[in-house]
Amino acid sequence: MNIKEAEILCQAGALNTPIVKRHESGAGWTVTLAGKHQLNPLLETARGQVRVFKRLDAAVGVLFGIGFGEIHVNR
Repeated sequence: MNIKEAEILCQAGALNTPIVKRHESGAGWTVTLAGKHQLNPLLETARGQVRVFKRLDAAVGVLFGIGFGEIHVNR
């Protein structure tokens, strides 16, 4: 799911608390947005690739911008 889809689902209350975790390569952070939807739960780029944030604060900033008030971070 891309950011625009996440904003719409967040406003509709269809998303659970997002989970930010280390990317498999260890070179960044990915975001999982589970909830009541049939979309890919990983936050994606506009081209459909998994979005990998280089810094944790960048990922958290995007999630707060989407409209979330609480975020879980896993190592």
